[in-house]
Amino acid sequence: MPNFAGNSVISKAKSMFSKRLLPADYEELLKFNSIPEIVAYLKKADKYTNTLDKVMDYSMHRGQLEDLIKKSYFNNVVKIVNFVSTKDRKFYELDMVKREIEIVLSSLRSIISGNIESSVRDLPLFFRKHASFNIEKLTKSLTFRDLLFALKNTRYFDIINPYYAEDPIDIRYTDIEQSMFLAYHNLVIERINKYFKGKIRTNLMDIYQTKVEVDNIIKIYRLKKFYNGSEEEIKKALITENIRMKKTDLESLIKLSDPNDVLMSISQSVYASYIDEDDYVYIEYQAEKIKYNIARRYMYFSTIPAIVYTVFIFLNEIEQNNIFNIIEGVRYDIEKSDIRKMLIY
Repeated sequence: MPNFAGNSVISKAKSMFSKRLLPADYEELLKFNSIPEIVAYLKKADKYTNTLDKVMDYSMHRGQLEDLIKKSYFNNVVKIVNFVSTKDRKFYELDMVKREIEIVLSSLRSIISGNIESSVRDLPLFFRKHASFNIEKLTKSLTFRDLLFALKNTRYFDIINPYYAEDPIDIRYTDIEQSMFLAYHNLVIERINKYFKGKIRTNLMDIYQTKVEVDNIIKIYRLKKFYNGSEEEIKKALITENIRMKKTDLESLIKLSDPNDVLMSISQSVYASYIDEDDYVYIEYQAEKIKYNIARRYMYFSTIPAIVYTVFIFLNEIEQNNIFNIIEGVRYDIEKSDIRKMLIY
């Protein structure tokens, strides 16, 4: 990427990262007991003021606020991608592919449940001008056949078509979801290998493969602890193609009979220096903390546009999830101390 464009990507990403919510902001947000109070506070934050400026605090409900936070997140991504005009732009567009997958899966869930209106309301419709398919057409799909028709000539048609079922009750949603994210995973690996080489490729692989490994460990733990999943069921739920972890090491984790041994494997792994010393109460917390600390390190020290952009995405997702956890905590009247344990910063 030419220096000007590359420097613009780095400058924009680091500038937006500097406007992130700080520990003091989270402490303030934890004091609130209603969505309007949260909205009023976020309006004052540089990062969200443009998105929330014109909304009425008192009339905002949880779903609307979450949609606006997603919109703010996506708009920030677009601002960075717009600086990229070189051949590696396809790498920078990977996050948009991920958003498309989420929209397709949301539409599929609505077909299964029959609750089409809810699906349309909750989808990020601001995405439509950037999508590779007609979002309105997709979200109005009443049947699996409608959905396939809306996805014709896109990368998703061939992934989903083998799972076609006439009756919504026969739709194998979990298998479709796994196939979609496996295809996304392979696409990420393909684009990293295609557009980068040397140390840049190595670092991008390190960042992304760490995420995949940690997510696999979470799935193994949860399927063992909460669902008593068999080894075969667990394998089907994991990303096992194009991964860094040795097949024998992954199988050893799957064979562990005690879920807590799976959890403990993180503290004894190469990721030990990236986790907190607190008790392992929430495995999701420890997993996100690993990703957060690695991403933050690269954000501060990297001068490579693709790397800064990648960790910017990770850090934005974590902040978004922090806000959603606070919103959910308010909605369900969860103890503030318990909400605080779920926040990553």
